[in-house]
Amino acid sequence: MTPRERFMVAAKLEEPDQVPVAFLRSTYDAARINLNVKDYIFDYKKKLNAQIRLHERFPGCAFVPGVNPDFGIVAEASAFGSEVFYYENEPPMCTPVVKSAEAIDNLKVPDPYRDGLLPKVLEAYKYLSEHTPPTYGVDPQAIRGPLDLATELRGVGPLLSDMYRNPEYVHRLLDIATQAEIEFVKAMDEVVGESEILFMCDDIPGLISPKFFEEFGFPYMKKIFDAFSKKLKIYHNCKGSMHILERLADTGFQVFNFSFENDTTETKRRIGRRVCLMGNVEPIGIFLKGPRKEIEETCREQIKVAGPNGGYVLSVGGACYGPDQSMDIMIDAASKYGRYPINIE
Repeated sequence: MTPRERFMVAAKLEEPDQVPVAFLRSTYDAARINLNVKDYIFDYKKKLNAQIRLHERFPGCAFVPGVNPDFGIVAEASAFGSEVFYYENEPPMCTPVVKSAEAIDNLKVPDPYRDGLLPKVLEAYKYLSEHTPPTYGVDPQAIRGPLDLATELRGVGPLLSDMYRNPEYVHRLLDIATQAEIEFVKAMDEVVGESEILFMCDDIPGLISPKFFEEFGFPYMKKIFDAFSKKLKIYHNCKGSMHILERLADTGFQVFNFSFENDTTETKRRIGRRVCLMGNVEPIGIFLKGPRKEIEETCREQIKVAGPNGGYVLSVGGACYGPDQSMDIMIDAASKYGRYPINIE
């Protein structure tokens, strides 16, 4: 089986020939090959070549998402007027544009064909769809979750404060953010054709209480996932989510790239029969600078705990910025310990 085929089997809560390995893709892919990040973002040929080089360098793993337009985390916020700052070796960043809760009244759902960077994303998607070799395929739809986008527009601290002081404005902002993401995905589908996969990143649910997640997180995430029922939905959260696991799973995704702050055994026990788990090697300690033996042993333990009965993808519990050798070690560990049926003592 190919890495992509393994991933899709695991996503269905089944057992492929071995535990798949998958890594998140990001604009750090450019820095990995010493390519200026801004050049990578706006030169679509360089972007495609950089992403293909990564596939060729690591043929034993899948990338989530696959070949995609990749403008970092700023595209949707730019459509609301957020200023974007570009760097040579780091992903672009943006500044909050909503300076007060009352200013939310002035926001409107942006037009993905006209506003901010969204037309560029659509343009890049069309280019990639026309020029990507069939071997790789294109997964364009990487979006912010509703709370993630809301905090980009308002700021993390102000938005969390608004949940206490101005909850009605938070709901207005989340309504707009949710509809903006839905319209963005629809536009991406209209450009070339309906995508098989929808990838959503939203770390903010890990920062709020179960009560606030129920009010400000759950209904808006579910609305986005429900709008695209035919797609395979992958949800990424870098923060600990043990306090809201079951309700997160209720939102409707099929693959959960969960944080290294979560306990893998408990996460598997509580939702492992409902969603495919993707993780959970700690990305900024062990995976970034750990010795080979420690990385391999950590991968072995994760496979032992989460791999049995399928529905598991070996990965880091967060974004992957580790060195090439760490990625090689993880791929080798999956091949060594992850053959089904798994029998690790």
